[in-house]
Amino acid sequence: MEPRRQHYARLFAFAAALLSAPSFAADGENNELLRQAKSNIVILLADDLGWGDVGYHDPQVVTPNIDAIATHGVELDRFYVNPTCSPTRASLLTGQFSTTHGVNGPIQWHSKEGLPLEWQTLPGYLKRAGYQTHLVGKWHLGNANTGYWPQQRGFDSFYGHLNGGVGYFDHVFSGGLDWQKDGVTLREEGYTTQLIQDAAIDLIENRSAEDEPLFLFVSFNAIHTPIEEPQDPSAEHQGRATLLNMISSLDSAVGKILDSLMQRPWGKDTVIIFASDNGGSSPKPWLIEMLIPPLRDGYSSNGVLKQGKGSVFEGGIRVPAAIWWPNKLESDEPLSEVVHIADLLPTLLDFMELEVPNVDGRSLKGLLLEGSPLKPHPFVVANFGSEAMIDWPWKIVREGSLPITPEWLKSDTWYLYNIESDPSEVVDVQENFPERFERMRSNLLHMPRRESVQFSTDQSWDTFGGEETRAPWADAATRHGGN
Repeated sequence: MEPRRQHYARLFAFAAALLSAPSFAADGENNELLRQAKSNIVILLADDLGWGDVGYHDPQVVTPNIDAIATHGVELDRFYVNPTCSPTRASLLTGQFSTTHGVNGPIQWHSKEGLPLEWQTLPGYLKRAGYQTHLVGKWHLGNANTGYWPQQRGFDSFYGHLNGGVGYFDHVFSGGLDWQKDGVTLREEGYTTQLIQDAAIDLIENRSAEDEPLFLFVSFNAIHTPIEEPQDPSAEHQGRATLLNMISSLDSAVGKILDSLMQRPWGKDTVIIFASDNGGSSPKPWLIEMLIPPLRDGYSSNGVLKQGKGSVFEGGIRVPAAIWWPNKLESDEPLSEVVHIADLLPTLLDFMELEVPNVDGRSLKGLLLEGSPLKPHPFVVANFGSEAMIDWPWKIVREGSLPITPEWLKSDTWYLYNIESDPSEVVDVQENFPERFERMRSNLLHMPRRESVQFSTDQSWDTFGGEETRAPWADAATRHGGN
């Protein structure tokens, strides 16, 4: 019972800190300033955090600060993403489904492509509206050419790593140091979760109420592999036990960032979003781990949800998420409406009374602030040739073969589920509802799609951490428009 007591003690301490933070309620002048200014936005995105890797889904996991966002704000109980990192980030920043933006799998170390340059991005829209825009942490939307880098995609500054993951202490990805500040390689000591935390806090603390509104994207690489103890770079990992320590480190960073934000005189007027980029990396058969090394060390929990990271079944795409706008967007009840990460861009722009572009996602402003019902809105998630379409409560799945499968052996397998009554996807009901199955199958197959980033198994697999064998990633990239 001790972990649970600690969990609630920390949760109450966090709530007390919020209540003691400077309030605008008694300051009419500051209230007037807030009405005139656009609100701040902070997005906290975890990497590979599963459904069962947060305390409010499993009391054995201690995450009081993440839980507090869901407790004080609105828990998004049916929040969907793509099954891997790059497609989800592309949907977040463009408001488009993966079939539209074309990033249908993780961008690999040897990829020459990135998020297509034609797409406008959330920080780009906000920057044109007068926001300061900053990214700290993981990018994973293009590394080979600086034209794909964050500074060319709407961010004023970037601190962190370009690729899918790094060693937490050595900051190495696939043989090259991948740690930089605005294009300049950094060699600094520290566990990445804490370095990202400190960089976010520096940005918050070096602002004033007179500055332009802030858009801060805190994109953690935690809890992505490698599994490394936060306090000891030499320690051998202990599986799930070590992963829980990494989750605690992530939660602590979230708490310190929010505490810094709430202590600022402008901080309460901030839309705060927390989510995971895909489901947790769950345990795999030994043969799969041998054939696909990046899938090793799967110690996450996705609870009752089927499969995990990389899969279009629920464990890979339904993730912990919450949104909180202090004094404006708070609820004691979880939101049961289905939300796709592509909905965040139009929702945030609508919150700030900015023009909402024509994107796949839809604004949730009326639902969240006024309780207005949403019209049905089917959406698609995709990864590695597998796809799923959700038209609530129905879900059709096209499960493709693993990318290592020879072309002549590849095939698709189809399923239909009612995920309202069967969230664990146990019963395939396509034979019970043949007309619905054929209609949804046809809709999915005829949906316009593009493939902008090729996934290849002809090169060596990505590696996270280890010896440096090549130039740092920031130094080796082709300069934008040059050679």
